[in-house]
Amino acid sequence: MKLLYAAASPYVAKAAMAARFAGVDIEIVNVDATNGDPVLNAANPLGKIPCLVLDNGIGLYDSRTITRHLDRVSNGKLFPTNADDLLGAELMEAHCDGINDVAVGYIYEMRFRPEEKVYQPWLDRLWGKAENALDALKGNLPPSGSDAHIGSIALASSLGYLDLRFSGKWENGRDELVAWAAEFAHAHPQLKELYPHA
Repeated sequence: MKLLYAAASPYVAKAAMAARFAGVDIEIVNVDATNGDPVLNAANPLGKIPCLVLDNGIGLYDSRTITRHLDRVSNGKLFPTNADDLLGAELMEAHCDGINDVAVGYIYEMRFRPEEKVYQPWLDRLWGKAENALDALKGNLPPSGSDAHIGSIALASSLGYLDLRFSGKWENGRDELVAWAAEFAHAHPQLKELYPHA
């Protein structure tokens, strides 16, 4: 299988980290999702990453479809089987994807609009959503050690993206999240190179 990839994307990082965590061999293929890429467009008509191309040529997207597929092919190494734990993991993955949505939206607003057209009230609104979502995690963090699951991987990739794009901004008053990120990184050093990076 091939994961169509861009190094900075938190969604891609989640999928790549999930594959490695679950012991699923994938080939990482860098594509240009910003300017259009024929390889990506052939696999995903939306032209979005990540996209996991199966051996039969079918492209799977978005990241939650990919993590569910990785769970199936790894015989359940990503999602808990207990109903309550499963719901918690699924909610955590969705929560972290929402953080990614607003954080990436913030960056796109600044990067792709002419400077004079960047709308600061919208940036403030997006950042407020990110802060609310981060604060909601306090006291509700997923496991960081050997019992980690997809929710843990999703949170690690989201915090990795915030480190990349908003270092020094997201951490204030969130020592619990900073400590959790360090614990997860220490427990899973094999994932280090897959965190979002420039």
